[in-house]
Amino acid sequence: MTIDIMKLKNIFNTLSIAAVALIATACNDTDAQYSIPDVDAPQFVTAELADEKPVFFGETTIKVIFDKNIGFASKNTQQITINGSPVSKAIVYGADSVLTITADVDFANSLALHIPAGLILNAQHKAYNQDIDLVFNTEAMPSNTATAFTQQLGWGWNMGNHYDTSNTQWGYWDGATPTAALFQNLAAYGAKTVRIPATWTNHMDDSYTISAEYLDEVATTVDQALAAGLNVILNTHHDSFETDLGNAATNEEAYLTDSTVIVKLWQQVATKFADRSDKLIFETFNEIHAGDNWGGGTAAEYELLNKWNQWVVDVIRASGGNNATRWIGIPGYAANIDLTIDHMVLPTDPANKLAVAVHCYDPYNFCLAPESSGTDSWGHNANPLSSVSGANEEYVISQLYKLRTAYIKQNIPCYLGEYGCVWQTTESANAFRKYYLEFFCRAAYLAGIPMFVWDNTGKDISTAGDEANYYIDHNDGHYVIDGADIVPMMIKACTSTDTSYWFDTIWNHSPAPAN
Repeated sequence: MTIDIMKLKNIFNTLSIAAVALIATACNDTDAQYSIPDVDAPQFVTAELADEKPVFFGETTIKVIFDKNIGFASKNTQQITINGSPVSKAIVYGADSVLTITADVDFANSLALHIPAGLILNAQHKAYNQDIDLVFNTEAMPSNTATAFTQQLGWGWNMGNHYDTSNTQWGYWDGATPTAALFQNLAAYGAKTVRIPATWTNHMDDSYTISAEYLDEVATTVDQALAAGLNVILNTHHDSFETDLGNAATNEEAYLTDSTVIVKLWQQVATKFADRSDKLIFETFNEIHAGDNWGGGTAAEYELLNKWNQWVVDVIRASGGNNATRWIGIPGYAANIDLTIDHMVLPTDPANKLAVAVHCYDPYNFCLAPESSGTDSWGHNANPLSSVSGANEEYVISQLYKLRTAYIKQNIPCYLGEYGCVWQTTESANAFRKYYLEFFCRAAYLAGIPMFVWDNTGKDISTAGDEANYYIDHNDGHYVIDGADIVPMMIKACTSTDTSYWFDTIWNHSPAPAN
C-alpha cells in the first residue's frame, strides 16, 4: 500500500493544534472552577482529658481540638509543656482537627498546659497565633453528709476474731480478756472507731435464741468501747449463713433456714442494743459469698443478698429506741469493692442513714499470704520477681477513688471495714509493708474513705504465718511487735489535714528491694 506522506503531515499538524487548544481550554476551566481557596488559620475550640483521673500521675493524655484539620511538626513537641516540663508526645493522627498530647506526670492535683503561638498550622502553613494556656483540676472532696460522717469515723481497729469463734470457752480465738484499758488506750492513740466482729449462730439454741450470757458479754465490750468515746461497729461475722448464699439462692430449704436465722438474729441483737447511743453502728453482714467462690456470684445470689440486707434494715428500724435512726453498714458480695459497686443495691431506708461497707487486702499475696507465695515487695520499687504486677500505687488509688465516685460523691457514706498487711520475717519485706500501709492509708484519706485495720491475733507472731495481723494487745491495748511504729503512722496517714502530706511525700521514700 502506498502511504501519502504529505497527507499524514497535514493530519498530524491539525490534531496537534486541536490538542493544544483543548489543553488551553481545560486549564482555563480549572482556574475558573477549582481554584484553591485561601483558608483561614485554625482556631482553638476546646481541650479535654482523654481519661478522667482522680489524681494526675503517670501517662496522661490531653486532646486539643481545633475548628479545622491541622498540622503539627513533631520537632516542636518539646515546646509544649505540662506543669513546666516538656511533653513526651504531640501528634495529629491522620487528617484530623485534634492534637493529641501525652505526658508523664508526677503526682499533681492540677495540670497547666502551655502551647506556644505559631505551632498549629493549616494546609497553607497559616498558624494559630496565640498561646494556649489551660489548667485542668481534679475534683475536690464533696462537702456533704457522707463526707461529714466518714470523717467522724477516722481511723479504726478491728477486734479480730475474739468474738468470731466456735469456741465457747473464755478467751476465744485470741486467748484475750478485753478490758476497759484496751479501748482507753485506743482512744489515746488517736483511734476513732473500733469494729467488733461477732459470731452469733454458734451461741444459738435450736429455736435460734442467742445465749443471754453471750449477749451480755458482747454488750460489756461494746459499752467499754463507747465509754472510751469510740464509735463501735457491731456485725454478724462468719455466722452459719456467711458462705451459704449459693445454697440459699437455689435450695428452698436452705433459703428458709438462712432467712429465718438472719431475721431472728437481728431481732435479738437490735433489741439488746436499742438504747445505745448513735455512736454504735450496726453492720448487717461481713463477707457474704457462695461456698469458696470469692470472685463473684450469680444474678440470683446478688439478688438474694440484696434482699437479706433489706430485711435486716427493716428489722433494725422496727426494733425501737435509737435503732430508728442509727447508722447501718451495708456490704456487697464478699465485701469486695468491684462486686459491691456492680451488684449491691442499697436498701430502702426511711432514716436515710446507710453506709457502704467494703474490705480490701489487695494484693492478697503481699498483704495476707507473703510466706506461702514468696511475695515480699510492693509498689514502683518492688522486685518484679517477688511482687504482684498491676496492683501497685496506681491500682490502690484507682480502687479507692472508685468508691469516692460511686458513693461519697453521691452522698452515700462508705468505709473500709477491713484492711491490713501481715508482719513479715525480713527487714526488707517489712520496709515494703510499712510503705504499703502508709500509702494505702493516705490514699484512703484523700479519697474520703475511713478505714479500720484488721488485727486478729494474740498469738506468737513468729509462728502465726500468713493472715496473722498483730498491732495491739487485745487485753489492754499496749503495742506489740512494731505497733508503736506502725499504728501512729497509719493514724496520721488516715487523719492528717496537712495538705503538704501527699502521695509524692510517701512515694519518694519507697524502699528498694534487698540485694
